[in-house]
Amino acid sequence: MLNKNKKKNITSQMFDVRPVDKAGNLDLEKIKKTNKIIHLRENKNAPKVIIRKKFLQRASSSSSKYFSEEPLKNNFSAFDEEAFYAFIGREKKIPKKARKDARHFSVRPVQQFALACLTIFLLIMTPIFISRGLQIKDRTLKNSQLALTNLVQAKDKLTQLDFSGSTQSFEEAQKEFELISADLNRLGNVLTESGRVIPFLSKATSGKYLAQAGEKVSRLGILLSQTMGLLNQVKDPLNNVNQEISLLDVFKKTNDNLQEITELFTSIEEDLEKVNVDDLPEENQTYFAEIKNKLPEATAFLNSFVKDSQIFNDILGGNGPRKFLFLFQNNHEMRATGGFIGTYATLEIFNGRIKNLKVDGIFNPDGQLKEKVVPPKPIQKISAAWSLHDSNWWPDFPSSAEKATWFWGKTGGPTVDGVIAMTPQVLKSFLTITGPIALPEYGKIIREDNFMAEVQQEVEVDYDKEENKPKKILADLAPKILDNIFNTKDITKLLSITKILGDNLAQKHILLYSTNYNIQKMISTNGWSGELLSTQKDYLSVINTNINGYKTDGVVDETIKHEAEIKSDGSIIDTVSITRHHNGGKSQYEWFNKVNADYQRIYVPKGSKLISVSGQTREFNSSPIDYEALNFRKDPQVLMEEQNMLIDEESGTRIYEEKDKTVFANWVYVSPQEDVTITYQYQLPFKISFQSDRGNVDSYSLLVQKQSGSIGSNFSSRITIPKEIRNIWKFPETNFKKKNDTEFYFEDKLKTDKFLGLALEEKND
Repeated sequence: MLNKNKKKNITSQMFDVRPVDKAGNLDLEKIKKTNKIIHLRENKNAPKVIIRKKFLQRASSSSSKYFSEEPLKNNFSAFDEEAFYAFIGREKKIPKKARKDARHFSVRPVQQFALACLTIFLLIMTPIFISRGLQIKDRTLKNSQLALTNLVQAKDKLTQLDFSGSTQSFEEAQKEFELISADLNRLGNVLTESGRVIPFLSKATSGKYLAQAGEKVSRLGILLSQTMGLLNQVKDPLNNVNQEISLLDVFKKTNDNLQEITELFTSIEEDLEKVNVDDLPEENQTYFAEIKNKLPEATAFLNSFVKDSQIFNDILGGNGPRKFLFLFQNNHEMRATGGFIGTYATLEIFNGRIKNLKVDGIFNPDGQLKEKVVPPKPIQKISAAWSLHDSNWWPDFPSSAEKATWFWGKTGGPTVDGVIAMTPQVLKSFLTITGPIALPEYGKIIREDNFMAEVQQEVEVDYDKEENKPKKILADLAPKILDNIFNTKDITKLLSITKILGDNLAQKHILLYSTNYNIQKMISTNGWSGELLSTQKDYLSVINTNINGYKTDGVVDETIKHEAEIKSDGSIIDTVSITRHHNGGKSQYEWFNKVNADYQRIYVPKGSKLISVSGQTREFNSSPIDYEALNFRKDPQVLMEEQNMLIDEESGTRIYEEKDKTVFANWVYVSPQEDVTITYQYQLPFKISFQSDRGNVDSYSLLVQKQSGSIGSNFSSRITIPKEIRNIWKFPETNFKKKNDTEFYFEDKLKTDKFLGLALEEKND
């Protein structure tokens, strides 16, 4: 378990999977605490050495907030030193055939359990139990058919929102599975003792544990029906003050059931581990393996939800009335935390009932701002004064959220308990559930594929000029989407909401900030805060800020290439190339045919030394007015940043420090149908160092944080090491390829943060 005070330190966390101390040195004491267990398992062919990565629950893991790779969603438990060396292949080689990649999973109907049981039960006859088996066979066949029928009926009734009927059918299925289990148990303990070596008994044993799993699946269905029945009573979430059932009621009931649900998932996982996949019909074996592989992840998710329940309880007003400021960020016009803030909303909620929801254009509160504040220098190109719509200046969302609440207060807005930012991707995702939404007053039908274009057309061109409310379409669309979700008759779509929210949080299209310190810590632990993360090794984040570049980020593709060259003396030279391609110029929408004007910042390890820059536009703008004479207030954060800023004479690059990072900043312009590449080369502030007291080993790692709200750049990293050292471990195993003894390559879409790690050893031969 990580020390809670170090959860934001990547180095300490990354060594739960790459055993190194805080200084970046391999620590064998930590290796011994890393719960990797080597199991020897015999099968009909030959013994195999299998390393099982037994993860801690995601609830106790802080690494999930940093990394998108599946192995980093949980920390490893402890294992001994011999096991570690077996894993890295230094003492004991592991056959490649024993290393199994995690399988992808897709949800299937629960009645497949019953189908598998039915098939197995038909094969129960054995010479040893012939007399008893003949009797059990008929009953098993009958009960399996009844169980299957009840599961199908339960699913159909659940889809039709007949929750009492589905509960009854799930209960009937559970009874049938109980009868099957009771019959099989009469065969005696020989099932469990001999079922693995006697082929006929193996099928009976597998059937027994499948039947037990079927009982628990039926119980899960009962709990699901109860929860969905409550949710169905919330007919109008935006106007449910007088309703008996609130969103908080549904949440609490679900939370009450979660402990039992989690225990059921764990027990089902144990049952399925005892099922021999070879006993199943061939057509069901792949599906069964997928289910078995997915269950640990589902259990971890449920444990995490229990752990995070305080966040949702607070947001729903379970701890008292809450007010939230929503900022809608248009990622077609990129800003540091996700996009230009063109629309805002205020939400008041108490006890799960929405008291008030107001959506409005951002310039209305900005017009009420009395405080005169000097904006950051780049913003002065387009605005003489700083205000709420430009408040998201820093890529660290907590910093920008605090600045937004300050401006909101200065406009006369009430004190808020938190800030929630989101990009259009969120509403676009919800449209996959709702289907087309008609807006007859605008003469439009909004779908997932035309959402951005239609809304942008209304906001930019078609809005009522006399009424002068260009953002009104969003105020009218959002409630219809929410009403449609809560009133849908398709249970499958309702269940998809959780995945949509989870994906948008992971990809930082939704960012959360709470003024409650304890709640904010939980948000941060889950990786939902959009903060810049600490690490003592290599780090990279590319931040684009569109200043008078219209909506052109919607048609600009970005490719980031990172190279780290480790020299013979241990020093490391990084080269980062960022290519931006403008696809506009021939679009029917004029705002896509403009030049993309980008104030680009790259965040690297604190103390990095710039060597060279190419491809940038050397530009400095002067203040549009005399701020001193007009008594403008100077923001202390901006003032500190600009006073400590250095200008590289050769390249004109601005160099300063922010959030324990060194920042290189330049202007980058790209015209329609053109490519522009800007390349930075710099030396990292640390070296690879080998010391005998540490076993002549050291490590290199890279944390890459995507820009919040971006659709995801194309990203690659190439790491080269000198011939004097060798690689003994790397992470992740997928995508991170070893080209040869000195070169490693990683390539992926930067939809979420990425982490790469190498354990290195000095050659003594």
